[in-house]
Amino acid sequence: MNMKLRAMTPADLASCFDMTQQLKWPHRREDWQLALQLGEGIVIEEQGKLIGSAILWRWGDKAATIGLVIVSNQQQGRGLGKQLMLALLEKVPDYNVRLHATEMGKGLYEKLGFVACGVICQHQTRELAALPAVVIPAGLQLRRADVTDSAALAEHDYQAHGMQRPALISHLIDKQTLVLEDAQKQIHGFASLRRFGHGWAIGPVIADTLPVAQALIAALMQGLQGEFIRIDTDGALPLGEWLVTLGLEQVDAPTTMVRGTPWTPQGMQAFGLMTQAMA
Repeated sequence: MNMKLRAMTPADLASCFDMTQQLKWPHRREDWQLALQLGEGIVIEEQGKLIGSAILWRWGDKAATIGLVIVSNQQQGRGLGKQLMLALLEKVPDYNVRLHATEMGKGLYEKLGFVACGVICQHQTRELAALPAVVIPAGLQLRRADVTDSAALAEHDYQAHGMQRPALISHLIDKQTLVLEDAQKQIHGFASLRRFGHGWAIGPVIADTLPVAQALIAALMQGLQGEFIRIDTDGALPLGEWLVTLGLEQVDAPTTMVRGTPWTPQGMQAFGLMTQAMA
């Protein structure tokens, strides 16, 4: 056996994409490119063939997420997932590390010190049937974010889940990100729309109240009638019931697991994730 564990490079992305295709995961090549651009990956190859991969994202010097942990279908049961996880965890021994686990993966993550602390509800629709009304909370105004908002949005993002993600925020502002602010120019929430997987994803959705989150999501949906839309939301927050009324049914519910201390939100809530991998 000639097995090698090494850093992921852009040249590996085609093989990583092929593995997600075999597992029927929705990720596009472009989604993989962004994931590696913002994070650091590791792969296992055997006799020159890539058979496993995982990516770590460091969000500041205290928080990280791990995702896209994949082992080729033909290589299941060999402990490769554990090898990938141990290699990444060695890089961040003092971090609070978060991931979202399938039922199959929970046992492994528990052995590695992760504790279940919630559920993420994946909501989606193949075709958005009707556009929701955009109800702006009293005293607030809706506008598109620009580069001058970067620091404020990164701070609100941090308040919601303890992750410092300025590079991600800058990327999202270059796409389509909306903010709701009051007359004093204080931002009460923001949300982003981008291409992902089978169509469009809305997230992150960071807001101080549910009505702010709903208004941002509804505004981003305008013009997307008939399109595929996905939103991943914290099952402990009340957004999911409203999403179902819009036709976004819950299709999955992975477990949120943390090695370390779960974050306590500081005024802002993460009503929607960037992705389950990046959180």
